[in-house]
This record gives sequence, C-alpha cells and structure tokens, in this order.
Amino acid sequence: MQIIQLTGIEGTDRLTVGRLTLERLSAADAPAIAAHLKRLVEFDRYSRFFSAMSDDGIDRYVAGFDWSRMIATGLYQSDTLIGIAELGWEAGAHTQDSANSTNGRPPDIAEMAVSVDSAYRHLGIAAWLVNETVRRGRKAGIRRMEASWIGGNDPIAKIMRGMEAQVWLNGSHWHGIAPLA
Repeated sequence: MQIIQLTGIEGTDRLTVGRLTLERLSAADAPAIAAHLKRLVEFDRYSRFFSAMSDDGIDRYVAGFDWSRMIATGLYQSDTLIGIAELGWEAGAHTQDSANSTNGRPPDIAEMAVSVDSAYRHLGIAAWLVNETVRRGRKAGIRRMEASWIGGNDPIAKIMRGMEAQVWLNGSHWHGIAPLA
C-alpha cells in the first residue's frame, strides 16, 4: 500500500478528495473492482469492454480473472476503488527470450486497460495509474504494451502517444503498441 500526495496528479486543484491509496490489486479486491466497473455508465462500459456489459456480465468478467496472468494497480479514495489500470496476457503467451509459453512469467507483450470513475476524470489519474502499472510491468519483464480504444477516447490516445506508441486505425477502433523496455 502506498499513500499518495495529490501534488503529483495533473489538475488536482479542481477536486478535493480524502486520502488516496495506491495498491497492487489482488483477488481480495475483486468486489471493489466489480463495484467500480458497475459504476461506469453504458457508454463507458462500451469504451472499456467494446460491447454492452450488464452488471451480471461484469460479475462474470471479474470472477474470471486469472491473477497469475495480470498486473493490476488501483487507486482507492478512502474505501472506494476509483480507478484501475491492468496489464493482462493470454494463457500460453510467449516470453521475449523464448518460443515457449511463459509458465506463469509475464510475456513480452501485455494488453493494457484502464478505467476511472467519472467524477475523477480529466485529472491525470488514468495516465498516472497506467504509468505505475507499466513501472510494475517493466519490473516483471514485460517489454511492450498494447491497447485498443474507440475513436473519441482521447485520454487513452494521449497516454499511448505519450509512451511513444505506434498507433493506427484498425477498422472501427484505434490500436497502439508501446515499448516498455
């Protein structure tokens, strides 16, 4: 657990908050993750999941997490999870050094996802969470990060471009790959 000073978050003079706590998330945080995702409105759920997602769908999604194949960082305001950034990879993903599966080790590339409660957006929290999760991913050996987003999701585009990602339009959504090494 890390207690956060607000001075490092862009635009924090616009918002008064209580104590913020940054944590590496685990299975024990699953109820808080589900509650956070359920607070997303319909459009935000579509932006995050690329499809409609019901509350029951969110419960199934969170219950299906394989914590051995992800790194997740969350920001709590008091006892409420207000933002989460994740790096996740598929079972059998390959490491940068081998054609063999990772056997529980992070792979060469992981997919990034991030969400922040609407009241806390446009303050730099998403970028801050992504940067912290990327720092942890680098430490674990992940060398590249990929993300996909719908047009109009300018904060994710800005985050990816800020990480020197190669970005392209892929059908109806944007895709980017950023080096982490």
